[in-house]
Amino acid sequence: MPVAVFDMNETTLDLAPVRTLVDELLAPSGGFTVWFQKLLQLSMSVTASGQPFVDFATLARHAFVAVDDTNPAGLADDAFAPVGAAMRALETYPEVHAAIDRLNDAGWTTMALTNSAQAMVEAQCDHAGLTERFDHIVSVEQVGAYKPAPAGYRHAADVTGSALSDMWMVATHDWDLAGARAVGMNTAFVARPGMSYAGVYEPADVHVNDFTGLVDQLLR
Repeated sequence: MPVAVFDMNETTLDLAPVRTLVDELLAPSGGFTVWFQKLLQLSMSVTASGQPFVDFATLARHAFVAVDDTNPAGLADDAFAPVGAAMRALETYPEVHAAIDRLNDAGWTTMALTNSAQAMVEAQCDHAGLTERFDHIVSVEQVGAYKPAPAGYRHAADVTGSALSDMWMVATHDWDLAGARAVGMNTAFVARPGMSYAGVYEPADVHVNDFTGLVDQLLR
């Protein structure tokens, strides 16, 4: 049975509201782009260096403080709180529900696999109408290693009881797909606005603009 494994933030869920908020809060320090890149850097560094696992929300706050420290004016201590609230209230991209429904109707197993904490992704899925659509909702918190480390992808295979070769990792982040490919998964790159695929990586098996195109390719 084929399995579609969906990254959540930026791939399935539209981060536009968070982008707008962080751009306002951290405007003098580079805004959302600098903050999110710092967050990804922290998650990868914690895993690669073998440090004790720190949940994604805590890393997000540390990244926010680190970027804010470059702003001499500074922000109030509770400035990050609205960002966390906004992350829980994200909506999907417009085509997501119908696309996942098509896969479910075709007999595919569907899964969310995210670096966010389990409580966070469950809250996101509840808010965005995805809880009933996914067969599994999984956080790398369960293995204590952030994507693109191998453990998260292998755990996804264990959860579904599937061979990695029967699974498709769907993401808008090339580094996520590189990690999935390294353990034997198929890969699908979704070119969300502003996202690109670095030539240093092997090409994704499927390259599409949205989930509608993704499902068209997967069900051919």
